[in-house]
Amino acid sequence: MTESKLLAAAMDTVVKGLTDTGDTAGFGGGKNIIDMIPAAINVLLGLLGIVALVFIIYSGILYLTSQGNKEMVEKAKKVLTYSALGMVIIVASYAIANYLMGALSAIVT
Repeated sequence: MTESKLLAAAMDTVVKGLTDTGDTAGFGGGKNIIDMIPAAINVLLGLLGIVALVFIIYSGILYLTSQGNKEMVEKAKKVLTYSALGMVIIVASYAIANYLMGALSAIVT
């Protein structure tokens, strides 16, 4: 085989592998932008939920290491309060986004 045929065969193998991986991950099958928006929103809200959980853990560490220091205890309580509020907002956003995207996809299709 010539080098160009080997390169073409390698490219076909790579493209087929990437296509199969994308199909398995749910990104194949000719999905349009309307199908991908809810998935992107869910990924973003999931990442925000992880960030809120990290801040809740951080506030617990602050509280445990405060050693009775009132300023540190107040800071830990403030971080916990805002983290819990953020978690509530994230869950509400998830519910609203899923409801709206379901309603919009029913209208479009």
